[in-house]
Amino acid sequence: MKRFFSLAAALCALGTTAFVTACDEDTLPGLDLSIRVKSLRFIGEKIVPFQQSYNGTTLGGFSGIDYRADNDSYYIMCDDASALQPVRYYTAKLAFDKNSFTDVSFTSVTTLKRPDGSNYPSATADRYNAIDPEGIRYDAATKHIVWTSEGVRNVTVAPPVLTSPFLRESTTEGTFVADYLVPPIFQIKATENGTRSNGSFEGLSFTPDGQYTFTASEEPLYEDGPRADVNVEGSPIRIIKYDKSTRQPIAQYAYRLAAVHKAPIPGDQFRLNGVVEVLALSDTKLLAMERSYAVGATPDYSVKIYEIDLTGATDVSNMTLQGTSYTTVSKRLVLDVATTGINRVDNIEGFTFGPKLSNGHRSLVLVSDDNFSSSAISQFLVFEVIP
Repeated sequence: MKRFFSLAAALCALGTTAFVTACDEDTLPGLDLSIRVKSLRFIGEKIVPFQQSYNGTTLGGFSGIDYRADNDSYYIMCDDASALQPVRYYTAKLAFDKNSFTDVSFTSVTTLKRPDGSNYPSATADRYNAIDPEGIRYDAATKHIVWTSEGVRNVTVAPPVLTSPFLRESTTEGTFVADYLVPPIFQIKATENGTRSNGSFEGLSFTPDGQYTFTASEEPLYEDGPRADVNVEGSPIRIIKYDKSTRQPIAQYAYRLAAVHKAPIPGDQFRLNGVVEVLALSDTKLLAMERSYAVGATPDYSVKIYEIDLTGATDVSNMTLQGTSYTTVSKRLVLDVATTGINRVDNIEGFTFGPKLSNGHRSLVLVSDDNFSSSAISQFLVFEVIP
């Protein structure tokens, strides 16, 4: 083993392309690259002030985050759909160790471009071509990013707005590279079929060996069953597994949501629960983040992280989930964020593994989306991963 690791160091020094993730001893081909998460220990919290500006843009709307190991930086998706400034992501540095979390500093902002090279329009300027950016991941193999849009559905106007969700690969400078193939069942339609508006691809992750991409719908497709509600538990969403090299889907799996955590006040107000992020641990295991919200409730948000296992789950690619027999993925609760003792659990929507801590354990970073509202916060939370 010692010789094996010495060879690894030599290959890293040569910059070999055999390594698809950060170049360290646990990214060697042939080794078990799976990541183990038994529990999470809270380290600290930092909050970015409301409406803080950076390089001519408004910070906020942090809906996705990913760590780039080779330069110790984080890519953070902003879900501003060009209403304030063009669709963009930020690069940041986070300062923390196993005992404390001391700083978040932003270092750049990048505008994401449409396939024709233009900026994405706002809904006010062109509602038929506006998008809803959500997730982001950095691919160390290609040095590109992959990011998602949930799509937009508005049938109250004529003609209706029917902008389907996507997974899109871009350079780190924001230039379009390619789209992943999205199965037709996820298209947004004028009828109550396919993806619900604002209920599609938020979660996105690559497997540790770099072979597969996972994404997850936030809420059920219309055909698959009802949305989660206060007394509605088990609503099924879909996880798609892609061959990353071809960007083609190879399987889909069903995941059952918990019920909405509290009744809204008044009782007819908005509420939801859905999967807002996934993080692959192996080809068959992922962390999934469920975020529940209810207007007027105390607390208004609940965020829980589960370990899910696809082993034995049915490939539901060619199935409608309502009234059909199938086996879902299994779930194990890893963390209820409310148990950390922080003053407030807000609209947490993204997480990523960060650098290893001094004891060799991984770190995990969570981020919240303030919706550009003074009633919410842009919150970063750091944890130690207990394997």
